[in-house]
Amino acid sequence: MNCKSILLLIVLAIISCDKEMSNPKMPCIETENIIDTLTKIYTSKNWNYNYKSFAIKVKDTSFYITRGKRYNNGNSLVVFFSGRSEDSLIYEIMITSNIPFKEGCFDIGQPNNLQSTAIGSEYSTNVDDVIIDEYYTDTSALNNKIEIVTLDTINKIVEGHFAISYIFANNRPKRNPNEPYRIRFFNGYFKGTYSD
Repeated sequence: MNCKSILLLIVLAIISCDKEMSNPKMPCIETENIIDTLTKIYTSKNWNYNYKSFAIKVKDTSFYITRGKRYNNGNSLVVFFSGRSEDSLIYEIMITSNIPFKEGCFDIGQPNNLQSTAIGSEYSTNVDDVIIDEYYTDTSALNNKIEIVTLDTINKIVEGHFAISYIFANNRPKRNPNEPYRIRFFNGYFKGTYSD
């Protein structure tokens, strides 16, 4: 074998290794550890949902059903998380709106869903149609994010991850003693259907 052939084989080996060893995608939302083990909280325990969505709420896992709605001429998405335990009348709702209808990582920078263009989020505990306590995104907290990793437009499935901090929003005393004034949802995963 001559020198040109050996050099050509080395170059081809380097090029093929570069293609096989692509850089792994950095996670949009970092995994967090539980740091508060004392605060009382209400969580929705596992119910028989088709798709399991969940997040650690302060110190315990809460489970949700996830639904989405595409709007704004198909450019935006709102994601609803709803959960409750079978033996409880209390249920939880999280709503995050104005998410761009595309895969990617997005900051949640607004305190609620009343704005027209920026991503906002709200959380509440409820009994029937009565809000017990309502929370808005804590915009002073770091890492309020939602990541869309899959948008299946044929089966209308949305999948992703989230981490959001909320702060009590009502101008009255809290009604539920099992909820703190600040709530952090982290290591969240969701998968659900959306409609147009």
